[in-house]
Amino acid sequence: MSLEPIAVGWGGVVGTIGLAASAGSSVWVRVIAIVGAFLLGGFLSGVRTLDRRPLNATAAWAFGWLLWGIICLVLAIVAAFGATTDPEFAPGTGLAALFIAAGSLLAAVVGALAAERRYSTKSLRRRY
Repeated sequence: MSLEPIAVGWGGVVGTIGLAASAGSSVWVRVIAIVGAFLLGGFLSGVRTLDRRPLNATAAWAFGWLLWGIICLVLAIVAAFGATTDPEFAPGTGLAALFIAAGSLLAAVVGALAAERRYSTKSLRRRY
């Protein structure tokens, strides 16, 4: 059993949407948006797969930050040719950005564990 690419993709894209939607906002708005988006992304990646939900959510988290990094790189190249300024990769200082990245990873795993609890075969048997 390995990673489910669709689960990783959906969870990562949702996390990236939180990163992109909060770009340019204050640090606290970005923290809430990023953590919330990765919580939802982890849950969605957990819903999409039947096993190894935390592993899929962790991969979705990594994919989300990678995708955001690619977007920032492209925007930095565009900004170098005279367009508007490029967004910062992570909010706050280096240490704050590290805490935000760790918090978003924790949120993704918590989302996957919530999906595990909600959609495990044991919880389905209890309901019927």
